[in-house]
Amino acid sequence: MVTTMKNSYKIRWPKTVLQSVAILFGFTLFTQVQAAPPEGYNFLSYGEAMVKAREESKPVFLYYGRYGCSTCRKMHKEVFSNKEIEQRYNNHYILAYVDTESGNRITLPNGERITDMQFATRSRILGTPTFIFKNPDETELLNFAGFRTIERMKQYDDYINGGHHKTTSFKAYKAAQ
Repeated sequence: MVTTMKNSYKIRWPKTVLQSVAILFGFTLFTQVQAAPPEGYNFLSYGEAMVKAREESKPVFLYYGRYGCSTCRKMHKEVFSNKEIEQRYNNHYILAYVDTESGNRITLPNGERITDMQFATRSRILGTPTFIFKNPDETELLNFAGFRTIERMKQYDDYINGGHHKTTSFKAYKAAQ
């Protein structure tokens, strides 16, 4: 339906209430939806996490995720909901979360300002979830992608937190278990 107003302005109204709701719903999703790390964890932006890691001399557990990632949701529901995993990771690491599709700006330890998405691209993240353990100096200790079980996440923690990464590969460590 087209309504004509004075000065020949035309306003186009949606034909149905359903179209109006669909437009409003689509706009709301487009403007408000973003990925989130699992609840109960002390995730920071990458730059904040690296500063804190240096201050506390602790390794970083870096989680790359994105909205709509079914494997991320599965990790949250089946693994990150485990209280032992939550306690281990919150206590042993500085946690960082990067939304691979976000335009949120972060400040890197060198002062550079980029978006989460740019940082994920620069880090060559090809899929989500991707997890990386790093030293406070940003050297990589271990990385893996995809779903992991509670037992495997405990094994990663034992490997990094126990200092085994300093003397052996994860593959050799796992074989010796």
